[in-house]
Amino acid sequence: MAAVGLVAVATLSLSGCGGDSGGAPDSKKPAAEQEGGGKPAAADPKGMGLEMKGANGAVLTIDSVQRYEGGVVTVRGEMRNDGKEALNTNHWTGGNDLALKNGYSSSGASLADLKGKKRYYPLRDTQGNCLCNQFHTVFQPGDKAPVYVQFPAPPEGTTAVDFAMPTFGTAPVTITVAQ
Repeated sequence: MAAVGLVAVATLSLSGCGGDSGGAPDSKKPAAEQEGGGKPAAADPKGMGLEMKGANGAVLTIDSVQRYEGGVVTVRGEMRNDGKEALNTNHWTGGNDLALKNGYSSSGASLADLKGKKRYYPLRDTQGNCLCNQFHTVFQPGDKAPVYVQFPAPPEGTTAVDFAMPTFGTAPVTITVAQ
């Protein structure tokens, strides 16, 4: 997938999400350890965006994080299985209450505005379906799939947020304005 605006913050250090769970992140541990999975994010060597390493060979490349009129932020990228075994995509739903309704999807993703102390979850349509992509139940080695997730936009002027996905940990990203 072609990169649409570089979204990685120059410093790709991990940071915790905080969030609504009531527990404060432990600033002595990398966010990936706090979240229970994932490896540090790194810039894609091809210059296409931010690459996050997940469990068992899963790789999530974030190509863009864009703000659109109407108060929506869309994250776009690609998921691939660089491992040697099939992946169960159920882990990416985050186990939320609508996971069964949304099937195997990227509905477990979130954005966190650490300065504004607010976490954003994927938007839902009027039937409660996640405005995000769905995956096959099993992601075979070598499989690739586009990723997109739509979130409510943080306040105007907020451009630095953390993107999180179950089994991938957290990475800082920059929101750009869609052209």
